Amino acid sequence: MFPDFDPDLVVLDMRMPKMSGPNTCAAIRKTSNLPVIMFTSSNEAEDVREAITKGATDFVLKTTGVSELTERISFHLSKSEAPEAKEKETNARKIASPPIKQKVTTTTLIVDPNEESRSIIKAVLTRLNQNVVEASNAAEAIKTYKTESPDIVISEWSLPDMDAFNMMSELKGGKFDKNLVKGMISARLSPEAQRKASFVGIENFLQKPLSAAKVEMMIANCVRTAIRARKRKSRNAA
Repeated sequence: MFPDFDPDLVVLDMRMPKMSGPNTCAAIRKTSNLPVIMFTSSNEAEDVREAITKGATDFVLKTTGVSELTERISFHLSKSEAPEAKEKETNARKIASPPIKQKVTTTTLIVDPNEESRSIIKAVLTRLNQNVVEASNAAEAIKTYKTESPDIVISEWSLPDMDAFNMMSELKGGKFDKNLVKGMISARLSPEAQRKASFVGIENFLQKPLSAAKVEMMIANCVRTAIRARKRKSRNAA
């Protein structure tokens, strides 16, 4: 893919003359695991989903400015500066990197009225081969929770019918609550909101605007916690 040079990171636009950004990213992923940032003016949910599903490491809107892109570039390059990371990257270019997989599959309920936000989180979970169910408001979420028995619930704080505190309070004490992993996403994480969130067992927080890298870190933590909870439950039942 890179016959003349050996980049540490690639920045792509969604729409390019000969090949789209997501398809270019998919081609890169056949031989390399280096960071790929999609820098684009498109914030359509379908575009976000396609880019991340095809292997984009991060998704930065042009409307946020070059400073945000610079910050994300610095973040991803800092993660690969160590010699051992560089060696892994070199080896990854020799053979195609397999998709990220978890040995245990969990189910995550995403609650957010914003389809784009749900799409970003769903795309990351899909790449991790985890199951996903969605809801756009608290009423849908409570109904889905009762029928799907999710291991993880990630919710926007401000929902159309109630806030995440009241929704999680409805779930609190249910038969699945003891091992349920809870996460919150919001544009405003005030100290008061965080105190209320902690009261109902929300331990994972993510501030909007979302980026693929931030979401992936939070999701990975939630999945690990859910897997540990499931193993504890199995041991106690034995």
